[in-house]
Amino acid sequence: MNRIECVGGGRKPLFLLLFTLLCLLTCPNLYAKASDFHFSVEADATLRFAEQGEYVFLNVDSAGRRTLSYLCWEQKPLFIPEAKVSVGFKNLYLKGNIRAAFPTRCGSVFDSDWFNVSDFPDCPDEYANIKTHLTESDCKTNYYYGFSGELSYMFKVADSLSFSPFAELSYTHSFFSAIGVSGSYYNTNVTETSGCYGSYNDADDSYEIDMDDGEVLSLERAVLQAWLGGRFNMEITPKLDMGFSLAVNLWTFVQSLDSHVLRGRYFLDEIEDNFGGIRAELDFAYNFSNKSSLVFATKYTALQTMEGTAKEAYWKDAYYDEYHDCSGWENGRYYKYTSGFDFSSIEFTLGYRYAFN
Repeated sequence: MNRIECVGGGRKPLFLLLFTLLCLLTCPNLYAKASDFHFSVEADATLRFAEQGEYVFLNVDSAGRRTLSYLCWEQKPLFIPEAKVSVGFKNLYLKGNIRAAFPTRCGSVFDSDWFNVSDFPDCPDEYANIKTHLTESDCKTNYYYGFSGELSYMFKVADSLSFSPFAELSYTHSFFSAIGVSGSYYNTNVTETSGCYGSYNDADDSYEIDMDDGEVLSLERAVLQAWLGGRFNMEITPKLDMGFSLAVNLWTFVQSLDSHVLRGRYFLDEIEDNFGGIRAELDFAYNFSNKSSLVFATKYTALQTMEGTAKEAYWKDAYYDEYHDCSGWENGRYYKYTSGFDFSSIEFTLGYRYAFN
């Protein structure tokens, strides 16, 4: 797509490194034993329960960042088939993963606004924190896909215990739509005795909106991430293995296109941050034999709020260089708009693994 076109630009060396390592693993020297090499495949089915957040922040004349808008896009649940491949030489492993979700309805989209922040930038915090607009829509998955590569090295700690530090690079691309809308708006033609707006659920000065069907918003998002972590694997019995891993998010780059269809406005956000979150995974493998295993895993991911740039265009399918910075001067004051991103999820996976060697 021409709208999200620069994710990963300038980061080709990362992919080149993974490709080089793959070549090293798959091109053995003449003296290596067949038993030194490992190859396995795995087919998984994953249920994800997640929320991805989308923020707009406003800072007027460097007085301090305030939240102007927040969109919560649910994935409750999202069904994601996965395929994994692992190749290894002795204690060194390279793993690949590819996943994609079926298009479906997957929860709700909640859209919140704080108009006192934009219209009365000098108002006290008690008024800036009043939510003036709140709506809810159905969340629809148009598409979701991703892939990752992981390099690890296994150390034998004891007869039944091993530890594997790992580094991972992952990429995901998703497109969600908000269908229909219902909720409540404060009437911004009216101010209270404070001179500011009241709450979206004000009994006297708010009104309901309702539209049964049709796309009102969409969010296309590409995310590139690097993780560093470690994994413990324990043999509980000859038939049952247990693993636990913990990883920190070294680096995240996010590019999002937020389309406000009814308003004819399109926002392009770019966010880059380091050490922005954690990921923990617990898994069990029941071994039918040395080659065949049934796998169950649960994984929790949490990424804190990250901040980046906010750009805008007034026509659909604008090219990347046609978006302009939302920030600027207004009535002698500088209004700085920035974007925000956060994410949390818990996943449950059931799969089958087969080891060829």
